Amino acid sequence: MMKGLIIRQPWIDLILDGKKTWEMRSKATNVRGEIALIRAKSGLVFGTARLMKSGAPLGRLDYMAHTDKHAIPEAMLDEVIENGWVHPWVLDQIRVLPRPVPYTHPSGAVTFVNLDPSVVAAVKSGGSVKDPSAPIGHPPSAMSYSRPSEKIDVEPTATQAPTSSVPTDYNGPIFVFRPETAQAYGRPLPDGRFLVLKDSSAMRSGSPNVKRDAHDRDRLVREGVLVSDGDNRYRFTRDHAFSSSSKAAGIIKDGNSSGPSLWKHVKSGRSLKDSEALCSESVA
Repeated sequence: MMKGLIIRQPWIDLILDGKKTWEMRSKATNVRGEIALIRAKSGLVFGTARLMKSGAPLGRLDYMAHTDKHAIPEAMLDEVIENGWVHPWVLDQIRVLPRPVPYTHPSGAVTFVNLDPSVVAAVKSGGSVKDPSAPIGHPPSAMSYSRPSEKIDVEPTATQAPTSSVPTDYNGPIFVFRPETAQAYGRPLPDGRFLVLKDSSAMRSGSPNVKRDAHDRDRLVREGVLVSDGDNRYRFTRDHAFSSSSKAAGIIKDGNSSGPSLWKHVKSGRSLKDSEALCSESVA
């Protein structure tokens, strides 16, 4: 029986790209051998790998010495360590499937799933282990297999997180923005963009000042990213990556906004700007 490991973005993409071989988790595992690599909330297997071992917990110095293996930016280390994601699960023989393979996700599974024999057969029959020295690319058709209601949306000019009343996401710190009756959650991405999470709400009609993002907001409505949710609100139907935290805040508020000041850490209440400054000081 093959197990599938559920991995959130952007970490699974880094693994499939050959840029990450340590998957950081909050506890050790006894699982060894070949496993399937599942992109969280996609219902799809995108690749396989061999889980070689579960390493000893890392401290800050260990983290900083092995960035090439875990691929977590220094600015995120405080949050990651605070949440206990310090156990490296070491992977090798990473293989990208030519076509993602769908599977049935059991209710409540958050780390491993036991794959049906038919799914295992489909996974094993596709692709081959690549030369470790060669770059590992994503299957060209991968995004076309994402479920429309669960895919990560990105700005054309510019990835998944569970949501609840206060969502948690161990890919990075979560921030909240509450303009009037709206409430949105999001997190900064390593490449500088800002990801607003599914089920966040946005003002339908905000402040009357100049709205530089009006055409982008209209596009999101046309594409179904924003849908009506009451008399004066929209709701995000899926995660959406904006080019910046200010762009995200402007769409949510329906008016020009300073994202670094308006997005607040859900635990500490610090602004995104202050949180990033604190991380920089800690690293220094």
